[in-house]
Amino acid sequence: MKQLPWTLCALALALVAWLAIAVVNVENQRNALVSKACVDPAFKNEVDAKCLASVQSREHWWQHLTYAMTHFRN
Repeated sequence: MKQLPWTLCALALALVAWLAIAVVNVENQRNALVSKACVDPAFKNEVDAKCLASVQSREHWWQHLTYAMTHFRN
């Protein structure tokens, strides 16, 4: 019976980690779009999808997470 709370705790921590990774990835791409880091050289109004998938718009992942958690809109 003592295994159930620990299992639920581990699942909750895994869910929080998964959501944090997703937020970091989305914030990285959002920041790259805002700063126009991935403008397609051939079409000026388009976005380069390969660049957007691999860009690092800030130095560390925790900067993305901190920004995303402190700046939200209603």
